[in-house]
This record gives sequence, C-alpha cells and structure tokens, in this order.
Amino acid sequence: LTASQAFSAAAPPPVTASELATGLYFMEGGGGANSMVLAGDDGILVIDAKLDIASADEELGVIRGLSNQNIRYLVNTHEHPDHTGGNLSYAGAGAVIIAHEEVRGLLAAGLRGGPPAPDAALPSFTFPAGGGLTLHLNGETIEIEAMPPAHTTANAMVHFVNANVYQLGDLYSASRYPVLAGGTFQDFRDSIAMVLARADSTARFIPGNGPVASLQDVQAYSNML
Repeated sequence: LTASQAFSAAAPPPVTASELATGLYFMEGGGGANSMVLAGDDGILVIDAKLDIASADEELGVIRGLSNQNIRYLVNTHEHPDHTGGNLSYAGAGAVIIAHEEVRGLLAAGLRGGPPAPDAALPSFTFPAGGGLTLHLNGETIEIEAMPPAHTTANAMVHFVNANVYQLGDLYSASRYPVLAGGTFQDFRDSIAMVLARADSTARFIPGNGPVASLQDVQAYSNML
C-alpha cells in the first residue's frame, strides 16, 4: 500500500465527547462528521448522525455513558451521508428527526450519495427554505435555521443560544476550501456573513469536520472567501 492508501484504509479514531457547557457535548471521531449532544432531564438532542449504522451505534454508546435519558431529537444539518448515515440507528433509539424539507426528499430518493433511505430514517419534522424552528430543551434554546444554498441547497445552522455555540456543519471548515454540492460560492460568503453579524467574541463554532473554532477562526475563513 502507498502511504495515502494506508491512511484512507485506517479506521477512524474512536468517538469522544468534550463538554462545552453544562450538558452540551462536542462529539468527534468515528466515521462521519462532527456531532453535538445536548443532554438533561428533558431528554437528549443530537445534531448529525455520523456516516453509517456502525458509527452511529458507537456514538450512541458514548452518549449512553453521558446520560440515561431518552433520545428525543436528531437534527440533520444537510443530506450528505456523513451527516445522515446513522439516522436509522437514532430513529430506532426513539429520536424524532428534524431537517430542511429538501433533506427528506433527497434521502427518500437516494440522491444524497447513497440508496433510498427507509421511511424510519427520514425527517418527520421539516422546515422550508428561509424558515426554521426553535426548540426549548434542558434549559437551552436551540434555534435551527435554514441557511442560503451554500454547501448544498438544504443546509442549516443550529444555534445553542444560552451556551453561545453555533453548529455550522459544512458551511465552515478551517482545513479546506468551500465544497459546492449544489450551492454557490456567493451563498457561502452570505452565510458566513450572517453568522458573523450575529455572533460575538465569546461564541464557539462547530465545523462539519475539525476542532471547535473561535470567532477569529471564522473571521479568517470569511477573509479567505
């Protein structure tokens, strides 16, 4: 094997949880994108579902070590397999799946880069382009907002208001240039401008891949764009 082949064949690092605020955890490792978990007496909310059933089941095992409460909600920030491949595991654990309305149609049609998803893995609560919804759970306010069609036409941002944490999914990564998968470069610029207009210097940002970022990191990304 070449070095690049060996790297690609290597197993991903194990799923780990880092607490950013009381009951709010940054989940990295495993197959697929970063996740977030909000756990407390009202139940558990998860943002993004890893690449596949095995990765999601590994993450669920870590979550069970954090809380024995029910898994109530799963939010998909967009349709790609590294964010939705584990939907079926979370649905089996009791989660109601929430996403942009286009995500449901794309998953059902198998247009996300995989086969058509079973009904149980489809979002049952959706919001339209330009829309969103707000959840109140475990003393936290969670704003889920459809963003301009930047990475995809169905990307969303999740803002944990009290903790001042933004999950940006693949709208932001410090380690790569923007990936256009149906969206536009201008909408990447507009999306990050919207984030920066709202955020303050104490905010933290969760990329689709990579470590937790600061306002300065996101500003540098905006400058690069």
